[in-house]
Amino acid sequence: MKPTSKMPEEWRLRPEERNGWPKTLTAAELLGLELPPIRWSVQGLLPEGVTLLAGKPKLGKSWMGLGIAIAISTGGVALGTRPVEEGDVLYMALEDNYRRLGKRLKKLLTEEAPERLHIVTEWPRMDEGGAEALERWLEAHPDARLVVVDILKRVRPRTSPNRSVYEADYEALEAMQRLAAEFEVSILVIHHLRKLGAADPLDEISGSTGLSGGADGVLVLKRDRGRADAYLHVTGREIEEEAELALRWDADLASWTLVGDAEEYRISQERQDIVRVLEEAGEPMTPKEVAELLGKPPNTVKYLMWKMSKDAQLATVGKGRYSLTTNLANPLTANPDISDGSVSAVSEVSSDADITINEDGEAEF
Repeated sequence: MKPTSKMPEEWRLRPEERNGWPKTLTAAELLGLELPPIRWSVQGLLPEGVTLLAGKPKLGKSWMGLGIAIAISTGGVALGTRPVEEGDVLYMALEDNYRRLGKRLKKLLTEEAPERLHIVTEWPRMDEGGAEALERWLEAHPDARLVVVDILKRVRPRTSPNRSVYEADYEALEAMQRLAAEFEVSILVIHHLRKLGAADPLDEISGSTGLSGGADGVLVLKRDRGRADAYLHVTGREIEEEAELALRWDADLASWTLVGDAEEYRISQERQDIVRVLEEAGEPMTPKEVAELLGKPPNTVKYLMWKMSKDAQLATVGKGRYSLTTNLANPLTANPDISDGSVSAVSEVSSDADITINEDGEAEF
């Protein structure tokens, strides 16, 4: 609406010049600003802001959070592959005690205990002094890079009949969001998944969509049934493209390691299943025979075995039969018991088994 001579003079002023109006920017002014780049605590996974890490109980969420906290407090490598910048870290282990935490630290640490890792086992709820306490800690630690909240239910405001579940969930992260932006830190909040699965990983997060909507980023930790390894669904406001990454659990180090794109990792698992069947048979087999033993569609196995032959991972023997290749450069067959980190050997268990990671970082089936 264009100003006219009949309009009050104040309506001809820019919004920021009007008394009580919020300051605005034109698109041209916004593009002309020199804004600092986003700070990442873990590149591609954990940006400045609030990130929700959700997974089922005993899947290793706390081990992951503590491992990342140690990496940042020492300036090491997070998740086995991502170098991180050193800084102060606050780890709220709100479901643990100091004895259990001491055992976990001894399991995870390879060097001296980091002085920049600060640990607490109690913290007020965000609306009962918790936000103010966190603000004071961040003010006292100007070089802080990360806060880990393990677990959300211990600090979220109590439910009230005066507001909806969505509002309560959204407000649970609101104070942390404000502090993360003000102090330019990452806040990793650990939470649970629902018991029931869903097509969209975000729909599996326990609570309303207010949690996933209120977070700047979401990490969903999941495990395929019958597999000891897991997958991490990554999405967020600073994530250009949603991704699903494969993770390998190392029981000796009690830590997760990123091993690449999940789809590529699943394909490598399927190829290793075929190699295992051929090894056990000790003779050439048809795709149909392999598919029957694996319980998979014959056409899918047939196409994959054909692809494996083109990649020199299988050799064709006669019409329609395949055998293992003697190609020493083939990581699937040259030494199938050893993982080289690129095509990872998979820890397999019974298809009906379930797996949890206990307090000592050991996988229990």
